[in-house]
Amino acid sequence: MKRFTVKKEQKLVDFISEKLGISKKKSKRVIDTKNVLVNSRRVWIASFTLKEGDLVEIPDIEEKKDYKILYEDRYIIAVDKPPFVVTDREKGSLEDILRREISDSIKAIHRLDKETSGVLLFAKDYKTFEVFKKIWTANYVKKEYEAISRGKAQFKSKKISIRINGKEAFSFVRTLKVFNNYTHFLLNPVTGRKHQIRIHLSKIGHPIVGDKEYGNKFLQFEEEKKVKRHLLHARRLTVFHPFYKKPIKIESELHEDFKEFIEIASKNKV
Repeated sequence: MKRFTVKKEQKLVDFISEKLGISKKKSKRVIDTKNVLVNSRRVWIASFTLKEGDLVEIPDIEEKKDYKILYEDRYIIAVDKPPFVVTDREKGSLEDILRREISDSIKAIHRLDKETSGVLLFAKDYKTFEVFKKIWTANYVKKEYEAISRGKAQFKSKKISIRINGKEAFSFVRTLKVFNNYTHFLLNPVTGRKHQIRIHLSKIGHPIVGDKEYGNKFLQFEEEKKVKRHLLHARRLTVFHPFYKKPIKIESELHEDFKEFIEIASKNKV
């Protein structure tokens, strides 16, 4: 239980938002639990007016999230997107969740496939979104992904230049580790075509493990049969911040299913 003494006349919803550093939407949800006390009395009216000297007691409430905040400032918020969650444009998407929990004006600056995990960036308002979209080019943004692919790579690094839907597409790929019948890659897509990394790796004979569209249809190894999604992770995003005039780097740790596959597949003999 957190306890605060009121210093000035203020609405309860504004007071809790200010003291806990949360949005007014979240503050309203805390009040709706009917566990907030003002001078030892339960108050569940958000517009309730606090007087100077009132004692406000706020319960410690843990909220379960389907995402983790990796970076936040007054303009943007970056989250660690879990697999199987859509980025935007539908109910239940990460954008929809953030709008309900933080602000109605949040908008996705870029997208990740539903099964892809990792760093995902959102603008806190439409003006910020427009500014970031204008600088969303190779000169201002560097995206790094990790993937587990079929086959043993015979190269340390490679530039992939394969057109996608008639448009130029470039990716740089580096081999991090080769184990049994798989390769752990680090990738930097220079252009941003749809499914670019998945298509490029498939075209060079290293389809991503678990990729149902561009991967192997025949699963000859037992460990692959247990994989529920394509093992592609947006590990790192470096972007020039147009408001702070400096680059920021945002990183996401590999998700458990990714690490578990590496551990299991490394032990198995083929």
